[in-house]
Amino acid sequence: MPAPARKYSQPPEPGRLLRLAAVAAALVLVLFPILWMVFASMRPTLETLSDPPVWLPRDVTFAAYGKLLADPTQLRYFFNTYLIALATAGLSVLLGSLSAYGFSRFRIAGARYILLGLLGVQLLPNVALVLPFFNMAQALGIHNTYLALIVADTSFALPIAAWLLKGFFDSIPVALEDAAMLDGCTRLQSLRYVVLPLALPGLIGTAVFAFLWAWNEFLFAVVLTAGPEAAPLTIRMSQFFSQYGRDWNGIMALNVVASIPLLVAFVWLQRWVVEGMTAGAVK
Repeated sequence: MPAPARKYSQPPEPGRLLRLAAVAAALVLVLFPILWMVFASMRPTLETLSDPPVWLPRDVTFAAYGKLLADPTQLRYFFNTYLIALATAGLSVLLGSLSAYGFSRFRIAGARYILLGLLGVQLLPNVALVLPFFNMAQALGIHNTYLALIVADTSFALPIAAWLLKGFFDSIPVALEDAAMLDGCTRLQSLRYVVLPLALPGLIGTAVFAFLWAWNEFLFAVVLTAGPEAAPLTIRMSQFFSQYGRDWNGIMALNVVASIPLLVAFVWLQRWVVEGMTAGAVK
């Protein structure tokens, strides 16, 4: 009986090698700042700023982390940031869902122009609306409160949320809602039990967008807060910079501690986030 033919592995194609090299180079470019941030948080500032640069830490110290976690005022900034960002994401998804559902399912006179007007709000620079928001917060007595920042952040995230969710709702067949209403569901019940579960990737993607918007916002936080009672992390980070120097260890330690929960959340939600960014793009 003849021996089976020996199979020889084919050398990888040059095109595939180039793609792998490009992906590896992009991965290094993306991860290098994160790695440098971690290294800078656990070594002296002089070593971080040395010339030529020292790539790996020589004198490892966790003093910046100890100082950060031992200060209750510092931890208050973390609480403020998560509260404001989560509330902004929740409000944007709730109000954006109702708005997008109305534009998707009902004939509204001038709906196209209303949607364009919502999108046009995003063309206004934030600084042009700082004074109106400040006057509104003073008049309502909500200056230096969570509510002031939540309202300001939601006002900018909500138009994009409505636009994104309308695309998802348009991709869901109306016949599914008609069948649910024939079985006795009201319009709101069909939205809750039929449309929203099918649009879950879009809801999560929109919530992530609104969360990151509130997380990174700085201008309104400066104007609408006056202390650590309601100020987010962006305010605390700016306090590390002064005319006499910069506390790079404290800045980097603060960023590392603030990033860990976000990384865990995004790893857990990555499947829905990717679906949310792509599913509504094709109808």
